Amino acid sequence: MEEVIEVFKKLNIEYSIMRHPAIFNRKDEEKLDGIKFEGECCKNLFLKDKKDNTFYLVSLPVTKKADLKKISEQIESHRLSFGNADELQEKLNIKPGSVSILNVICSPDTDVIFIIDKELLNVEKVTFHPNDNTASITFTPENIVKIMNNYNKKYMFIDVEA
Repeated sequence: MEEVIEVFKKLNIEYSIMRHPAIFNRKDEEKLDGIKFEGECCKNLFLKDKKDNTFYLVSLPVTKKADLKKISEQIESHRLSFGNADELQEKLNIKPGSVSILNVICSPDTDVIFIIDKELLNVEKVTFHPNDNTASITFTPENIVKIMNNYNKKYMFIDVEA
């Protein structure tokens, strides 16, 4: 998490951090006991194209369901499936439960392609895990582009349909 804070300071990104019990998935939200986040909470799906072994990280609002077939069509992929824990560790240097677009900060050389739901550009603030699932960091969505460009990462915005 400290690496994320250092990068946010370097890039002059305003942020707020909230500490909370570890959240691994949507079911764990009951651990939050009424905690409210400032921004749109985001979930992140670590996916791979089974045919050519290209990896993707898809970020979308936590309340939205993702249709992998529709995502695959939009990004002109063959067939998407979920990457496993070993692939996640290899590609983004992170364990399951802490996946987010901010993983690029601890894995700047990754070849993962970042896919972001366009809907996130229309909210006031977004909230992601800062490489640690016991905290959430909130910032304005235009900073997603600033972060990706800082690392020269491949990314695209698409309409993730449910």
